[in-house]
Amino acid sequence: MVNVNPMDSQSIVITMAEVLDLYASGRRDFSRLDFHEAWMPGLVLPGIDLTQADLRHANLSDAVLVGARLGGCNLWRASLAGANLAAVNLARAVLIRADLSRADLNQATLSYGDLRLATLHQVILREADLRHANLSYTDLRGADLRGANLRGADLTGANLRGASLSTAGLEGACLDRVWLDGAEPPYPELSSAAR
Repeated sequence: MVNVNPMDSQSIVITMAEVLDLYASGRRDFSRLDFHEAWMPGLVLPGIDLTQADLRHANLSDAVLVGARLGGCNLWRASLAGANLAAVNLARAVLIRADLSRADLNQATLSYGDLRLATLHQVILREADLRHANLSYTDLRGADLRGANLRGADLTGANLRGASLSTAGLEGACLDRVWLDGAEPPYPELSSAAR
């Protein structure tokens, strides 16, 4: 069930089947809906608008959400493992403790997002916009961050072991207590600082 809370404070409840029917009929705007704890693994919903939706504890693993709008969403502890999120807008989204392992976030926008303690193991973040994102204590082992914009991001205590950081922009990023064993290049804070 999905709760719709319009500004008049009446509550409308629709099922996931109804959401899928509306999507199939051409509707893309499902912003501000309550999808917390929804079970949606493997759904194919490219271009869907879930701006400011409540997706806490939702299971979107292996979903295809290419080009979706998820700005300002609450994805606390959500599972997006293996999801195709290429070119998705997740600006200002809350992804605390979310599982994004093996997800494709190629060219995604995560600027000003809160990804504290998130699992981003082997995630693809090539040319992603992570400006001013909070990535403190995230697991970025083996992540592909080539060409990613991490300017002003907080990477305090992040695990970047084996991550690809070539051509990543790191000016002004906080790299305190970062784990860099096996990262490429070996000293990104020095090789990217001149960008």
